Amino acid sequence: MTATDTGVGAATRERLMVAAERLFAEHGFAGVSLRAIIGDAQVNLAAIHYHYPGKEDLLAAIIDQYISRYEELDKQLSTPGITSRQKIETIINRYSNLCDQNKICIIGSVCSDYNTMPENVKTKLSQLIEMVLSMVEKVLQQGRRNGEFIFSETARTKSLMIMTNLAAGVQLARITGEKDYRAICKNLITQITP
Repeated sequence: MTATDTGVGAATRERLMVAAERLFAEHGFAGVSLRAIIGDAQVNLAAIHYHYPGKEDLLAAIIDQYISRYEELDKQLSTPGITSRQKIETIINRYSNLCDQNKICIIGSVCSDYNTMPENVKTKLSQLIEMVLSMVEKVLQQGRRNGEFIFSETARTKSLMIMTNLAAGVQLARITGEKDYRAICKNLITQITP
């Protein structure tokens, strides 16, 4: 029986992913060493190499987790009876939860290192970003069709504006405070509602 067959292997993988995600959010991809990850996760060097050959593999696994979470969110938002406003508020609340925990999203935390990342990680990150933007765009299109939302831009442009405001707002909240972030969120809703 190998470590991956036991709860010990799964627990080690989980500790590594939690530590790496926290450190990437605090220092970016380039600013985090494998040694820092294993120290934070309290595992030995062999454990990280057993589960993830390099830190880019760890980041790829974290991004895969985010993709799964957003696939679940998309299914949740497809439930009949949820208004478009409730859907956009649910998306905003994901970022508000990050703000409440003094965290930033994985996209915001590693984008500054995008140009130096391996191609497989760039591909996964692009996939995640497109998934989120498409989900927001779909909600905006539905809201405009049913009269809940009004905006002059294309739904794609408006989704870019909303998501960049949320991502930057969470980062700025670390400096300017939660009150400013809440004002951004309120304004995003005001901009699209009649």
